[in-house]
Amino acid sequence: MKTQAILDQMILVVLNISLWQGRKALQAGDLATNGIDVSKLPPGTLATLGSKRIISPDALKVFLALKREAVTLCLKNGVRFGSNGYAIPREKVGELSRELKRLKDEFETAKSDFLSVYEQEVENWIDSNPEWAPIIRSAVDSPSHIQKAIAFNYAALDVKAPADIGENGLDEEVNSLYGQLCQEVRFAARRAFEYTFIGKQEVSQKALRPIRTIRSKLTGLLFLDPSIAETIQVIDDTLEKLPQNGAIKGTDLNMAAGLVGRLLANMGRVVIGEPEGENDNSEESPEVSMPAEIINSQNTGKVAPIAWDF
Repeated sequence: MKTQAILDQMILVVLNISLWQGRKALQAGDLATNGIDVSKLPPGTLATLGSKRIISPDALKVFLALKREAVTLCLKNGVRFGSNGYAIPREKVGELSRELKRLKDEFETAKSDFLSVYEQEVENWIDSNPEWAPIIRSAVDSPSHIQKAIAFNYAALDVKAPADIGENGLDEEVNSLYGQLCQEVRFAARRAFEYTFIGKQEVSQKALRPIRTIRSKLTGLLFLDPSIAETIQVIDDTLEKLPQNGAIKGTDLNMAAGLVGRLLANMGRVVIGEPEGENDNSEESPEVSMPAEIINSQNTGKVAPIAWDF
């Protein structure tokens, strides 16, 4: 069975990283305390009041950065599987687990450091916003609450299809992995193309890093679809033709840009005319940027032909 054949070559790595946002819902009473006429506010059916910060967002940046790094590592090595899971090639799980353990240790150290200064950080925030001191103080969480709210956990699971449950949804999830992979590659390639190649007369060897990152990802996930091998071969053929050191310009630049902007940016699509754009709200670097959303539809079709004359 195709599903089990794929499952046999992957491990499901699940990230369970919870962050405390340092916010609380803003209440009408909070505004009234500061002399704002709440009767003039729009009704709740029309608008909400949003949230209030009870601590500086700078104090929490380290946790978000570590979570993003964990997600990036999983996306570089595998492909999204479900909401918090990643299908990782078995041969890459060991190294990934070591890296996740390193991040978990850093996370726990940062958490301990943060808890030791939490109350002072709250006071600093109040000092910065003295006119709102009462509503900040009324919303402050206890250190024990923060201790539970901030957590970094992960697990590596060996997935098997249940023999006694026919319609379990696993086939559909597994069959969507190739489409998800194509979407992630397209996203990363478009980001790399926009950051690195558009408007450039020459680029450095560093511009090839996103290509090699994508190639490594594809190589590990070859078992998802045989057409992946064709894409890897085109990548290899192109890289062999490019200079191994120094600037990349002229025909070589067109070749590299075509690989990223035409082939990889349209992986899994049949391209007729101009390639389609995709939504992109990310601010991450082009080398490791991958999409946050999950695409369940399966993209099929031959790999788009590469073109150098654009």
